[in-house]
Amino acid sequence: MKIYNYISKGLIALLFVFAYVACEEELGEVGTGIVGEVNFDTELIDDLGVIAYSDNYPLGVQTNGAPVGVLGVYNDPVYGKTTASYLSQMTLSRTNPEFGDNTVLDSVIFTLPYFARQIAVDEDGNNTYELDSIFRNTGGITLSAYRSNFFLNDLDPNSNFEDPQIYFSNDVPNFQGVEGDLLFQLTDFVPQADEIILAEVTFDEDGEPVLDEEDNVVKEFSERISPALRLELNKEYWTQNIIEREGDDVLLNINTFNDYFRGLYLKAEDADSNGNLFLFDFNQANITLYYSFDGDDDSADPGEPTNDGLGEITLNFNGVSIIDYQNQFDPTIENAIENSDRTNGEDNLYLKGGDGSIAIVELFGPDFDGDEVADQLEVLRTCNDDIIINEANLTFYVDQDDLGAGGGVLEPERLFMVDFDNNRLLIDGSLDNTAGINGPVNTRINHLGRLVREEEGNESSLGQSYRIRITQHVNNLIKNDSTNVRLALAVSQNVSVDNTAIIAGTGGIDDALRTPLSSVISPEGTILHGNLSADEAKKLKLRIFYTITGDIDPDSPCGQILGLDN
Repeated sequence: MKIYNYISKGLIALLFVFAYVACEEELGEVGTGIVGEVNFDTELIDDLGVIAYSDNYPLGVQTNGAPVGVLGVYNDPVYGKTTASYLSQMTLSRTNPEFGDNTVLDSVIFTLPYFARQIAVDEDGNNTYELDSIFRNTGGITLSAYRSNFFLNDLDPNSNFEDPQIYFSNDVPNFQGVEGDLLFQLTDFVPQADEIILAEVTFDEDGEPVLDEEDNVVKEFSERISPALRLELNKEYWTQNIIEREGDDVLLNINTFNDYFRGLYLKAEDADSNGNLFLFDFNQANITLYYSFDGDDDSADPGEPTNDGLGEITLNFNGVSIIDYQNQFDPTIENAIENSDRTNGEDNLYLKGGDGSIAIVELFGPDFDGDEVADQLEVLRTCNDDIIINEANLTFYVDQDDLGAGGGVLEPERLFMVDFDNNRLLIDGSLDNTAGINGPVNTRINHLGRLVREEEGNESSLGQSYRIRITQHVNNLIKNDSTNVRLALAVSQNVSVDNTAIIAGTGGIDDALRTPLSSVISPEGTILHGNLSADEAKKLKLRIFYTITGDIDPDSPCGQILGLDN
């Protein structure tokens, strides 16, 4: 192939991109299939049918495999109280360790980092932080840490250890021995945004601590740590259970250690009537043992001994872990969800994260003729050759009359929509060119619009609506005869997390129904107007913006559904 052919094809591709972007900017959508200059007027169908209703997880939802940990007590003024505890395997930073001679355990430090943003730094290098992913009702919790005696499996013994083990949100209360030795307990605990500044004792040439004029031990700056729960634990306990077990089989490898130290259970309980709940990065959480010794040990990389007389070994939170949810749902809402009309839809949609609830959405309304294709979709398929679909969207309006009744509701900034029947993203999510950029709040913004609030930019003002664009999905339904699957709508903390969680009681790993995993780690809830809302202006409808490209008889079924007969 000659060089000019490469250039020609490149220019054509570039021109296509410009045309695509121009179309997108004019029509506010992604992927219309419009190529070249189009001078047709854009029309709107704004009354297409939708059936939508709420569904929950009466047998629980999968919580192992979540990308972050959840801990605390959240009292939602509308939905009720959610308590989240956390059970995790612990893994040693190195197995079969050698601690050296005459080992003395100097300190044991438990660290649980919060998500936080640095917002300022002063001339001395001191940082000011703001906590992120904390849901506070202005109250404290009781936080207890137990050594768990319950063994967590990586693989499911019922599948001959071929499939991953699945654990659900309500499993932990059934585990025997999960509350073993109490390692610490905090009352009235509230996460703080303070920077942690570490200092080390200064020693003289003889190895003695240096004292100041008032006989205080002199310490020098060592390290700055972003906000975290940081505690010193009982040295005697960890000396007996780790340091003095040097050479024993229990520290020999990962499997023997998992059987010996089976996990850590962080239990949250009410300390008052308010409480707080937060997300944390379990990859950065640990228990670190700092010790001193005579001679060498292997506290550096495996096989590389040190002789500075100091060592450390860490227990990390990177094994199997489970979020333990306990809900006290408002009985009125719970009853409304359990008795949802799955045939005709509902006036309200109840969305709640965690072990909560989702909405199921069926496009194009009922199938009156019984051929397993919604009647409106059948008619629109007859328009296939004569229209271009510029945009299709669903606008979900927040029902503030019901939601605001509780006062102080934290409204979710994002909603996530997936193909419920096939456990996958919609094509609009896959093609969204904002995916993976601008952080979790602003990613996939073309497909999954952010919450529109009464005051733009004020995240404490009341929410009005969410717009979900499903242009390519609807294009495929009309033009490619794709299956009109059910869609699942859920609250989300991070719409860039594509993984899903199994809904208990709906099947096995290969065929179970699933919900977005990002919803499982969110405590927030909202109430939306459904397809049967009494407020006509806020009733859920499917809207399609289209351009006519051919001759359509106004009296034909296609012309009638497009409103050309008016």
